[in-house]
Amino acid sequence: MYNFKTISIKELENLEYKANFPSNRFEWIYSWYEVFKKVENNVIGFQKQAYIVTGYESDQLVAIIPLVKLIRKFCKCIKLEFIEFLGQQWSCIGHDLIVLKELDSGFTKQLLNWIKKNIRYHFIFFKYVPKKSILTKDFKMYRYSGAPMICISDYKDYNEFAQKVYAKKFRKKLDRTLRKIEKDGFRLSLSYEEINSTNFETIKRISKSKMLDGKSFVYDDENKEKFHKSLYSKFPSHVMFAKFNDYPVAYVANIDCDNARIAIDCAFDRDYRIYGVGVQCMDCNIRKSFSLHKEKYSFGVGMDVYKFQFTKTAMPFYMCFGLQNRLKSLLAKPFVLYKAKKSDQKSKQEFEGVEEYV
Repeated sequence: MYNFKTISIKELENLEYKANFPSNRFEWIYSWYEVFKKVENNVIGFQKQAYIVTGYESDQLVAIIPLVKLIRKFCKCIKLEFIEFLGQQWSCIGHDLIVLKELDSGFTKQLLNWIKKNIRYHFIFFKYVPKKSILTKDFKMYRYSGAPMICISDYKDYNEFAQKVYAKKFRKKLDRTLRKIEKDGFRLSLSYEEINSTNFETIKRISKSKMLDGKSFVYDDENKEKFHKSLYSKFPSHVMFAKFNDYPVAYVANIDCDNARIAIDCAFDRDYRIYGVGVQCMDCNIRKSFSLHKEKYSFGVGMDVYKFQFTKTAMPFYMCFGLQNRLKSLLAKPFVLYKAKKSDQKSKQEFEGVEEYV
């Protein structure tokens, strides 16, 4: 028999636990809620309230579940109450129950019963759930996304990795673009720096050129910029710059967590597109991760095609949902189910030919 109670986010800081994902760490959770708790839109949610649920067996802490209750609007006027993982709404790198001790098969049902009694909602909606989560015992899981990655510890060194993973055509592309860079009079150099206020402005300048390709400029949103800055201050963070004649033209911004390196953000100056500066910079960032003897290298969530020039492997993530027997829940269920099935189909297609890391 398990017992549950809620604590504040600040109280979470005093608990000792090992998180499976950076987005389950106190530093991430605190930063996210501080920045986004007052942001009101249909993606981040309206009227957010954090619920950090702790589970106990007798008096022993056995699990932590960082949740948030929020409202989303359907058809612009119907308000639905959701219970979700805190932070899954934007910029998440995996979420799950934080398990401190092996749990028996009845844990999830007892947790859900406690939530039903203590928090009013229409839907429970969990995203970015790993394949081995205990939630799979009580929810139907739908594929949702993935995080391409490199298991660095599987290789003797970078050279072995590149020979085994990089396609011959891609290795030739790296060599060819290097020759073109030199031929056109540019001197390619690298700069590996801790992220600070000065080089962050350089990151923003380069990132803004994504708009030329019709992509979003993340730092155009002041709250998303604040969140990135907060992450870079709370986690060990570095940026790899690729420079032409000492002028930065591409970057990869990283955070480190539990001997894993995570590429949080990357971009290249579109004025130098023909030189392949983006892939050169990413390749050098991977080399650096090998030299630092990291165990893993993650490209972050999202099955972008360019990432699979560098890896054949990705960690799959799933979503699941449950609902209360309320009129609005029953009316909205067909739409939620349709979105889940559509996501499942899309994610299955993205994983064709990709090795799963679980």
